[in-house]
Amino acid sequence: MKFSFRKKQTKNKALSDLLTDSHPKQEPLNESTLRKLFQKCPDVHFQEYQFREPAQRILLIFCSGMVDQDKVNQLLLDRINQFLHTLEPHDEITDSLIQEALHVPNVQEVHLASEVISEVFSGKSLLYFENTDYLFSTNLSKQPQRNPEESKMEVTIKGPRDNFIEDLTTNIALVRKRLKTNSMCVEFFEVGRRSKTTISLLYMDDIANPDLLENIRKKIDAIDIDAIYGGNQLMELIEDNGNLFPLHNYTGRPDFVVQSLLSGRVVILLDGVAYAIIIPSNILLQLKTAEDSEYTAIYSSLARFLRFIGVFIATLLPSFWVAVTGFHQNQIPFALLTTIIESRMGVPLPIPLEALLMLILFELFREAGLRLPIAIGQTLSVVGGLIIGDAAIQAGLTSPVTVVVIAVSTIATFTLVNQSIIGAISILRVLSLILASIFGLFGFCLSFFFILIYLASLQTFGYPYLDIATRASFSHFMKSLFRLPTNKYISRPQEFSPKDPTRKGSDKG
Repeated sequence: MKFSFRKKQTKNKALSDLLTDSHPKQEPLNESTLRKLFQKCPDVHFQEYQFREPAQRILLIFCSGMVDQDKVNQLLLDRINQFLHTLEPHDEITDSLIQEALHVPNVQEVHLASEVISEVFSGKSLLYFENTDYLFSTNLSKQPQRNPEESKMEVTIKGPRDNFIEDLTTNIALVRKRLKTNSMCVEFFEVGRRSKTTISLLYMDDIANPDLLENIRKKIDAIDIDAIYGGNQLMELIEDNGNLFPLHNYTGRPDFVVQSLLSGRVVILLDGVAYAIIIPSNILLQLKTAEDSEYTAIYSSLARFLRFIGVFIATLLPSFWVAVTGFHQNQIPFALLTTIIESRMGVPLPIPLEALLMLILFELFREAGLRLPIAIGQTLSVVGGLIIGDAAIQAGLTSPVTVVVIAVSTIATFTLVNQSIIGAISILRVLSLILASIFGLFGFCLSFFFILIYLASLQTFGYPYLDIATRASFSHFMKSLFRLPTNKYISRPQEFSPKDPTRKGSDKG
């Protein structure tokens, strides 16, 4: 097991002053200074304890709700009392003696005001020995958190249900218990001048590409911001430019993280975030789910293929419908054309505007369904849209065929897991619809090629986003688009140039 901790260094005096909350480093850390640091924080408590033999006054500092109060009252005070009773009258209390003889978890001496603030609000308790002006921290934290449970982001049918929570230590442990090998490395970073958020970088030491790791480290080290409070915010700071498509994948399931690590990818865990970020990603990784490995290869391949088709339907079906019915009616079979004309009798809006309004309506219902409780949200997003659509048909505002086309396009997005790519599809669907409304089939083809060119131009940490088009290999295509039987996966994805390219008979960890 390999651990390393990297702390961000401030670049100028202004940032240093921020780190110390405007208290100069030269000011001694005595009781007056400590109380001044937390004078506007009523949830930080100062408790005084007077010990007679030998005479010693100790100040205990902690933040309520962040420490285990039972351990503080029972363990910590008892250990301090035992420590003082073991001393002879002529013994001098030194920092080394406290660290060796005070048997409490993770005793460390604190020297700076910035460290005091960080330690207290991280759930640690501070011990200030008044006679010697020594200040130590001990880890008796019990921060608010929930137990691992089923993720709300991904539906779990057959897979494990002990998914990620907001506690970084627990999340690492959930991965560690599935990978009992010392080749899984964990690196810690501290980012955010005020939030001091802990970020962990997980990778397989004998698999992951060193150049990829170094690139990620440099980008994290370059972050200079007040606070990090979300995974997407972190990735916007790490990734090169703002992109329409997500250049990373995310999951709330540790088993999918294990699959990604063994493929040579790198995983980022963020303290306070209940999902893992997987990099580098590509368009086909967005179509995969953790449940794929729980079913047979044939069924999983069919599901992936349906998702692949669903992306095309969700993005291009409305624009194709508008282009054909609005500009190229001669390409429609006569019987179908008759049905379309009859269904549009009395509709006052042209086909492009009608489709656009219905598309906006269904997007409103989809967004409302995401924000409402799960029990009614999914029902409202689809059924509610169809009910309103039926009412619009009865009122003569739209045609039944248009409602069906837009409804199928919206439902096709539900085959995907990543909400970020669903948002990208929604934007591209509107752009494609506008081009098709102006130029017909030419605009439809133009939008299709624009999407392909845009995807081909994207790179994630130096790797092509449209990976399936970069290597003319049938086996690569099959492995990317379909799930083969487990015994057919002999080599790892070669696009990441892993140290250990094979999956079988090569694990020495």
